Formats: sequence, structure tokens, C-alpha cells
Amino acid sequence: MKTMMRIAAGALAAATVMSPAVALADAPYAQAAALVRPDGSRGPSKNVLRTFRTSTGNYCVVLSDGVNLDGPVAIQATLAGHYPFPRTLSVEVGTQQCEHDHFQTIAVHSQNAVGEPRDVAFYLTVS
Repeated sequence: MKTMMRIAAGALAAATVMSPAVALADAPYAQAAALVRPDGSRGPSKNVLRTFRTSTGNYCVVLSDGVNLDGPVAIQATLAGHYPFPRTLSVEVGTQQCEHDHFQTIAVHSQNAVGEPRDVAFYLTVS
């Protein structure tokens, strides 16, 4: 019986962690969060003013002034959806790539396994 309860608890915990919609809807400790679609448009978000795609695989996320990027900040970009081949996401803070105030902008770069830029949907979280 204890084994069944542990399995059920583990499955519930995994479903909670793996459910991005829940994470975006209830992100009380994140300074900012957003779903960014492959075309650069913004889905559900918190403290994100604008998102856009600058070129294939390159995106800009403009944060509200209330988000503090000074000091130790955790920024996480996670793929949304399933892709048939591996993808790599990287983030860059304070980039000139985006035409806005680069101190409140995060660039996200997506590449496939051989380093070619590829469009993807992703979740961005700033804690």
C-alpha cells in the first residue's frame, strides 16, 4: 500500500512540474514568465511587455521596469512542445540585438544539434 501511495504522489508531483500552463498561471516567486511562440508572439505572461522574433531562432523578450536583473538572477528558457530533433536554447541579458532598452531585454537563441538557428516555442522564467 505504501508503494502505491508513493507512486501516486510521484505521479502527481511530476504532473505538477511538467504542466507549463500551471507554472505560468501561478508563478508567485518568479519576477517574470512568458510563453513565446515560434513566430515570436507572446502567450500567457507575467511582467513581460513584449516578445518578438528578430530572425530565425532569435527572439527578444522585453521585461517590465519592475523586474530586477541586477545581481544574482536565475533565467531559464525551456522548450515548449515536442521537436523531432534536439534543440539548444541559450539566453543573453543586456544585448544590443534588441532595439529596446537592452538593460530590460533578454535575447533567447535556439539552435538545432548542428548549430543552425531554428524557430521554437519556449517558456522563459526570470526568478
